[in-house]
Amino acid sequence: MRSVKIWTPKTDSDRILVEDELKAILASPPFSNSKRYPAFLSYAIEKSLAGQSDHLKERTLGVEVFGRQPDYDTNADPVVRVSAAEVRKRIAQYYHEGAKESEIEIELPIGSYIPTFKKRFTQSKPASDQDLEPLPGTADQTQLLLADPVPSAGQSERRQSQSFPTKLLRLPWVLSIGLLLALAGLSAFLVHRAISPRQMNQLWGPLVQTQDPVLLVLGCGKPSLVSPESPQTSLTDHMIGPYHHVSVSDAVAIARLANILQKHNRNYFMKEASSTSLADLRGRTVILIGALNNIWTMRLVDPLRYRFVPGTLARIEDRKNPQSSVWSVDYSKPFSSLSVDYGIVARYRDTYTNGNVLVIAGIGPYGTEAASEFVSSPQYLSQVEHMVPAGLQNSNLEMVIKTAVVNGEAGPPNLVAAYAF
Repeated sequence: MRSVKIWTPKTDSDRILVEDELKAILASPPFSNSKRYPAFLSYAIEKSLAGQSDHLKERTLGVEVFGRQPDYDTNADPVVRVSAAEVRKRIAQYYHEGAKESEIEIELPIGSYIPTFKKRFTQSKPASDQDLEPLPGTADQTQLLLADPVPSAGQSERRQSQSFPTKLLRLPWVLSIGLLLALAGLSAFLVHRAISPRQMNQLWGPLVQTQDPVLLVLGCGKPSLVSPESPQTSLTDHMIGPYHHVSVSDAVAIARLANILQKHNRNYFMKEASSTSLADLRGRTVILIGALNNIWTMRLVDPLRYRFVPGTLARIEDRKNPQSSVWSVDYSKPFSSLSVDYGIVARYRDTYTNGNVLVIAGIGPYGTEAASEFVSSPQYLSQVEHMVPAGLQNSNLEMVIKTAVVNGEAGPPNLVAAYAF
């Protein structure tokens, strides 16, 4: 019988096993397109194998891995905590997405920067308590444990979410605005400050040039094109119905977008898609959030190469290959079985509204959240340069992103298609 136990590498052969597993993890898609997270994990493994776990403290990691000054303010610059949360998520994604069963597994426990190792053993009887080793962070290592004050995007909120695809917060719209503003204040922690902003400027430059406030159009309620409420709908039914709800994923997306606009000193305001008119959109910069619950996303994206096709098997259609359903989500299946979601990111000049439009929309809520992470990170935006010919990054752009869904969490966004026009 095979069992998995917490294990401490002690011999040279043990350390080789860990190093080989680390190489496999770093070569996988969740890590291969990044520099920051492999550096973090490699340093943590190196120090752990060397018996130098005392080096795995926030300030030391900030200095040694991310090049910060020894006296830097860890509260103002939470690069270590944010990176640790992202590394945990990517490790989970690596093992979730069918990594070959190896002899050991690497973990980065929540609340600690000290990696742990698990080893598979063949045994004829159940493991006794004395066979197991205590987790790092107990006894003399207690001082090394740090509680991550910054959860990965929407982590704590989504633990209380209800069901895919709505994941609705049971709050009236006016209260949801308070939540969004609070998240907007926290979203500064989600921006990767250490990376060059060139890719950010290429995408966001045309959107922040205007001095007029940017309009964020938010899809609300069920992810389907439902009929409007009757004017005779009671206030009680209105507030408990689908029209006054904001999903956690959309709230996270708004927080990220609001933070970027604030950094560019751009004012913005929000409206629900159902209460937004064409006159509201004309001649201004508009950000559309959500797809199947946002009538304006569906309408403005429809003429583009990549568009949303609603239905039980909702999908993103490529007009050059309209029969393909590879980018799809089956709404009839249990939400807990969802393992992948897709979204569209589009930045273009729309002739219908005569203004700049940014689309941040997923087939499901995870796609919307991943799309917002994609446009908020130079690291992810750099993927565009590998798919779009040089010189065209400043043109109209439309992209399709994919994200793994692991335990109800949106994974890192991966660019699967891009088109300049």
